[in-house]
Amino acid sequence: MEYEKLFIGGDLSGIQRFLYNISSKKAAVSLKGRSFYLQQYMENACSKLKEVALNAGSGSADVIYCSGGKFYMITDFSPKITEAIEECSRTIKKDIWKKHYGQLGINICYTPFNEHPNGQVDTLGQSNQMPGMLWSIVNKDFTKQKNQKFKEFISCDYESFFNPIAIGGKPKVCSITGIESPECVYIKLDEENEEESFVLPSVKEQIQIGEELRNKEHFKSFEDYAGDSYLGVLRMDVDGLGQRFIKGFNSIKEYRIFSGRLVDFFGDGIKKMQRETEYRDYLNTIYSGGDDLFIVGRWDKTIDFAEYIHKETKRCFAHDNITISGGVAIVKPKFPISKAAEMAGEAEEAAKNFRSGEKNAFHFLGKTVSWNEEFDYVKKYKNKFIQLITQSNMSKGILHKLMLYASIADANKRRVDEGDAENFSYVWHMSYYLTRFMDRYDKNEEVCSFCRDLRNHELLGNSGRNLELIALAARWAELLLKDDIN
Repeated sequence: MEYEKLFIGGDLSGIQRFLYNISSKKAAVSLKGRSFYLQQYMENACSKLKEVALNAGSGSADVIYCSGGKFYMITDFSPKITEAIEECSRTIKKDIWKKHYGQLGINICYTPFNEHPNGQVDTLGQSNQMPGMLWSIVNKDFTKQKNQKFKEFISCDYESFFNPIAIGGKPKVCSITGIESPECVYIKLDEENEEESFVLPSVKEQIQIGEELRNKEHFKSFEDYAGDSYLGVLRMDVDGLGQRFIKGFNSIKEYRIFSGRLVDFFGDGIKKMQRETEYRDYLNTIYSGGDDLFIVGRWDKTIDFAEYIHKETKRCFAHDNITISGGVAIVKPKFPISKAAEMAGEAEEAAKNFRSGEKNAFHFLGKTVSWNEEFDYVKKYKNKFIQLITQSNMSKGILHKLMLYASIADANKRRVDEGDAENFSYVWHMSYYLTRFMDRYDKNEEVCSFCRDLRNHELLGNSGRNLELIALAARWAELLLKDDIN
């Protein structure tokens, strides 16, 4: 079968480890610079391949998608073009090795194809396939290349790859990445103490980019965002996007349209939401591209902004059945940002594995809730707790008691899972406590009505899930009241 077109994909590997593996020195600047550097690097690689294809005789080079560490493009197909793509790929891989010593890698794969007027494609001897077959083939090849990392270097330059580098004297170690290299250069990491350290040239470039962005966007240090409170580290990711690309469209044109909307939303769209709303002074969008994002700011605002993003995603992709899950880690302002990013990643993963694979969820304050009704339920009770405590003089003690009963219920479930008998004594204790609590507020009908509804209906409903959700609301309210944030 003769083919007319070439589908090319690029995948930047090691992004998560690279992006978050930094020291506390210049953390805000370094993270911002690194995220911009990653996107810039991928765009440059895509541009180089596009230029090479055009110079090799392709009549066009159509970039369908370039964001979030991936790109896809379509060019004409010929042996000359594929040879040029192969040579350019080797050059790009050598460059990324030289700059990052294996911390980052890039995989570039392609497959020839023909497209029929009805949108179906022929590729690799298979006829009348859905266009998602192209994405499936290229992404499988990405995995193969990842499993044969550095293959080109080992086969053609074994000694320089494995033998130790002779530096002489005191070794130069990058203070940001920990990589030992004679290429390291001096840089001041602490202007006040005039502290000088070694960093890789690429790290220096990233810090300089971050400094330029700080001057342009006027973002603050992480400690300044937290103020006298906690720092929130938010990570979110679209659910099932890979399968969406493989199975969800009838033509390449549909892919192109959807990809454009995705890039607009998760590129400038998220940043615009943050800059042009009440969140401007509280959050810093470190990374937003492809289908995921990383945001740092005051803890309560990261939760609110996550809800805002969820609602905007639902609105903007209403006809695409697109959902987004995420998680936030809440830490002290001076907590190591690399560890906080890891914790936020674990929270995001918990959301994506909610209820045996159910997604469209959010994990915060140690619990995962569905965006469908559960988050609103928690938020409603959080607001009610704050209102009654601040306006009706209800004691904060009820918050601690509800959290205690929820922890007892959780321990009871674990005992049952281990084969022990179920113990419902906490239910009677909870009912007794709320009854006595109401006696203290017999002249405050609003407080009594609220507690009566908790005792008689809410806390015993939904197989105990309501107690768990209300306890989460209590924890949320407790932290807000502690910060005196209403």
